[in-house]
Amino acid sequence: MPKTTPVPESDKQAIRRIKELHPEKSGRQIAELVGYHQKTVNEILREPAPLIQQEIPHVGFEDIRRLLKRGPLSSKELAEALKTSPGRIELVLGDMKDRGFLLFKTLDNKHNLHDSVLLEPGKSEVKGSKGEWTHVFGFTTDNHLCNRHSRLDVLNAAYDYFENEGITLVYNAGNWIDGEAKFNKTELIVAPGLDNQLDYMIDKWPVRKGIETHYIAGSDHEGWHQEREGIEVGKYLQNRAENAGRYDLKYLGYSEADVKLSFGSGSSVMRIVHPGGGSAYAISYTDQKRVESYSGGEKPHIELVGHYHKFNYGYPREVHTLQGGCTTDQSLFMRKKRLQAHVGYSVLKIRQDERGAVSGFAVEWHPFFDRGYYEKRFA
Repeated sequence: MPKTTPVPESDKQAIRRIKELHPEKSGRQIAELVGYHQKTVNEILREPAPLIQQEIPHVGFEDIRRLLKRGPLSSKELAEALKTSPGRIELVLGDMKDRGFLLFKTLDNKHNLHDSVLLEPGKSEVKGSKGEWTHVFGFTTDNHLCNRHSRLDVLNAAYDYFENEGITLVYNAGNWIDGEAKFNKTELIVAPGLDNQLDYMIDKWPVRKGIETHYIAGSDHEGWHQEREGIEVGKYLQNRAENAGRYDLKYLGYSEADVKLSFGSGSSVMRIVHPGGGSAYAISYTDQKRVESYSGGEKPHIELVGHYHKFNYGYPREVHTLQGGCTTDQSLFMRKKRLQAHVGYSVLKIRQDERGAVSGFAVEWHPFFDRGYYEKRFA
């Protein structure tokens, strides 16, 4: 039998949130979900919402995530398992979506968690300006913050240079944190858990006036958390940063994202990718084979590449490819695999003609030596 008033403020909030997320639902439908009379629900929806609403406990997210990792469940089934109302479940699910959890509905109207490979590539647009170069960007990648080998000195030097040169947009091709796996735990400098790594990054990532960092998430390192926990880690980072008062970190997409470079009457495509896979016998080989695999209509004009910790410029199939090196010294894992780290950052300069085609491309590579070189030199 439907409940009568008085209605707790938490249930009122749940009713308002359901209407916000599902404006097509009638008062009667919402009443059926939350277990109150239709008249009571309609009265609550007519009331002005309080300016400050109660925060949804984070434990609710983890409880629901844990249950959905076992398989799809309806709101009613989740409510029964957690001893709460379906309306409260709908409220928490809505907040989970806002924060980046990869939730979707099955054909039989049950909630489930996405596999990260189902995410669509990100897209954005940047308009060029007249001058010697239509676009000038900073580029840094594979920073591996929270690993003791990460080079915050290099990352800060990069942003100092970008600021001095008047660069306002920096692209990042992923692996901004080291993530957590069996083989890297002994090298981590923060307590276990995704939130601890993201909070460290939000605190330590360089802040420079007027500069934004537009980043993708790799399918490894930060991507390990995405696969294990069913949360879109790049979106979660941006939300967490904004909650901490940082609005300079902008998420572009998972694994790759296309940026439309507009100028004149046309445009070109710059793709930021974190390809995955191991290093090849020749530094340029992975770029060549990847570009060769694209069909003609899928080729970007420029490709910024992370993952390999190498610096390399190439021009396979008339695509400007740039591997961005890294800002971390060689880790124990890399040493075991005999992988060299090219430590540094880049500035790329792009010229487009009046039809938007790339008519000029220049790269400044700023290399750094391992940490010991500077410690000995300036001791």
